[in-house]
Amino acid sequence: MTPEPAPSIGGLKGAYALIGVADGTLLPFIPLYLFQRGLDAVSIGAVIAAMSAVSLIAGLGWAYVSDRRLHPEHLVVLASGAAGAVAVVLALAGGATAVAITIIVLALVRAPFMLLDPIALRRLLHTSRTDYARIRLRSSAGWTVSAVASGTLFQAVSLRLMPLVYAPLVAVFGIWVRRSIAPDGISPAAAVITVRRVPWALVGFLASCFLLGVSLAATQNFLTLRINVLGGGALLIGAAAAFQALTEVPTMAYTHVLRRRLSNKALFAVGCAIYVALFVAWGLVSDPITAAVLKLAAGVAFALTFVAAVMITDELSPAHLRATGQALVKSVLFGLAPIVGAFGGGLVYGAFGSRSMFLISSVVAGAAGVIAMLSVPSRAPLPRPTLQERAA
Repeated sequence: MTPEPAPSIGGLKGAYALIGVADGTLLPFIPLYLFQRGLDAVSIGAVIAAMSAVSLIAGLGWAYVSDRRLHPEHLVVLASGAAGAVAVVLALAGGATAVAITIIVLALVRAPFMLLDPIALRRLLHTSRTDYARIRLRSSAGWTVSAVASGTLFQAVSLRLMPLVYAPLVAVFGIWVRRSIAPDGISPAAAVITVRRVPWALVGFLASCFLLGVSLAATQNFLTLRINVLGGGALLIGAAAAFQALTEVPTMAYTHVLRRRLSNKALFAVGCAIYVALFVAWGLVSDPITAAVLKLAAGVAFALTFVAAVMITDELSPAHLRATGQALVKSVLFGLAPIVGAFGGGLVYGAFGSRSMFLISSVVAGAAGVIAMLSVPSRAPLPRPTLQERAA
């Protein structure tokens, strides 16, 4: 008899939607917010690199704790409260240095949010793992609406409102998780098992994620400045973020169909190929509206690479360390890699211009796709675990 989906799946859908709404008011506008508070391109790159560094360290640390000590659901709730408090401090911060430090602290306290994926994957043991993409797309949908609405608001009033808008939204997300997603009853202490050897396939995939993350950090953050320099404002920047999320939603909804025909590593490589073409196009265009509309392609590429990365990591990670495995890949992709990509992208952008930065990033993204195809083994779809296997 096939088990019914876990009751918490509905709570997960709401959680992903709410975190998408909250993040849509913050993440697309951080480079412009720093620019308006007096930082230049190199300094912005350094701040974003520092944000990535603290996210890397904190993310791995909290994943280790969630696999061994505390339930990840509790950590996500605590992080939402801390993020709301730091956002209020950011609104009150005066001076470029204080703003930069506060934003770095905000990245630190937001790190446990990456645990939402292992929470979802653990519950999807009760149903098809391909449901992950159809749950995750709600984050992109929430981001789409939020980025456009907040960009319109910031354009009409002031970007100084950004932290004050983010604070209550992230608090609502935490309240929702607290009330709708209860821990699954498995004791984290039961997962303390020594890992003597890391699979080489996972090491190779981490290298691929690192290169892709470098190219994404270099392009995504400084595209915001590029649009601003070409004459666009907060509204167009928010619309660009919404364009990406707009195509993420149908792509993620269709991913389960694509996975019947292509392996996860092939989907990852296809996403990298789309990024290559996109970065070349961004290097050549000189119109802010065109640059923003091209974000539609970024949504397709992100959906393919992100979903594939989550599923590849789930396949390669030991069952008792899924949270650590997911945090490791996300810390490389969104933590370690952006340290190099943001800081290096700022240097190249400032010294040689945006075109050189985008073209170099296209080469790096292409290398990421090739390495993924070579390092990740081809796998047949995993059978759904039986009740006896889950009990064991």
